[in-house]
Amino acid sequence: MQRFKPLLPLNGSSVIEYVVSNFRKAGIEDITIVAGHNGDVLKHGVESLGVRVVFNAQYAEGMYSSVVAGIRALDAGVDGCLLIPADMPLVRSSTVRRVCNAFRSTGPSVVYPIFQKRRGHPTLISSRLFPAIISGSGAGGLRALLAEHDSEAHEERVPDEGILIDLDTHADYVKAQERVRQLDIPTPDECQAILDELAVFENIVCHGRKVAEVAERLTVRLKDTGLHLNLALVKASAILHDVAKGRPDHARAGAQILEDLGFPEVARVAGLHMDCDFQKDATLNEGAIVYLADKFVQGDRIVSLAVRFQRKFAAARGNGTLQFVQRRWETAQRIAAAVEHIVGADVRRIISPQSEIPDAMVGDVPTH
Repeated sequence: MQRFKPLLPLNGSSVIEYVVSNFRKAGIEDITIVAGHNGDVLKHGVESLGVRVVFNAQYAEGMYSSVVAGIRALDAGVDGCLLIPADMPLVRSSTVRRVCNAFRSTGPSVVYPIFQKRRGHPTLISSRLFPAIISGSGAGGLRALLAEHDSEAHEERVPDEGILIDLDTHADYVKAQERVRQLDIPTPDECQAILDELAVFENIVCHGRKVAEVAERLTVRLKDTGLHLNLALVKASAILHDVAKGRPDHARAGAQILEDLGFPEVARVAGLHMDCDFQKDATLNEGAIVYLADKFVQGDRIVSLAVRFQRKFAAARGNGTLQFVQRRWETAQRIAAAVEHIVGADVRRIISPQSEIPDAMVGDVPTH
């Protein structure tokens, strides 16, 4: 890196401040920073954080010596400790909470968060292993010692690729500067991890990806006109909008799942895909875009609004939900009109530049 990583600026803060903040948000108050190289500089840089700083005089011997120094500094009677390198600011607080909950519920010697089958940080180590760590030779590092207790370990799957990302190079740092601004939005790989964890059926996954494709086309064209929209938020919300499909009131249920996973803004946008209060002359936002995109997709095919709603109206006649279907149809029409007014093009051609929506399938209002 050629620079002192913990104090590198990061979105108005510093790398180490982000790491500390993520633990604080997870409810962890007792935080110890083990300093070595540039110890005085680091101590001065974290004075305002209210953390304990321990200096490891043997830091040149490697990371293991710093782990020992940190564990020795812990208060007697603690059940365990979370361990993370100081250059990993992209780990979410929701991940820290999940690791702690797994430790409390299963009582293992070690808890590893895993993403895409890879173990990452923070690792939670039970105090049962503290004596072995303190008395260990350090040969092979902490990983070798913990490997001896692998049968006592628990792996907690988390939708957080930040557990694998440290700042070893300048390129890593540049990517982190971009990523940290949207840490509350899951990446495409993290969206897939959420779908996998919830065992969402493949047909629903395909539908979500097609909706995301349509939503992206709409968003890009609207952004070209100067409209402020968050494309990452639109895509993630579209991919995940049906995570609770099949449950009662699935839009609300899905939003709650995403909220619990630590993605409140995605939860809000995805939760609007069934009922979006969009009135004439309202400003287009991410929720309206995902709502409209969903109405242009049937299964994993792009269709016209008329075709998408035809079955809805037919079913509504028999189950007394006609007023709800009518309202959703009218909302889709208003959003489509707003898009066309801003972009100055037929919304169908924005969505399907290769004319995936045949003219024969385009209708003004389905018969109901």
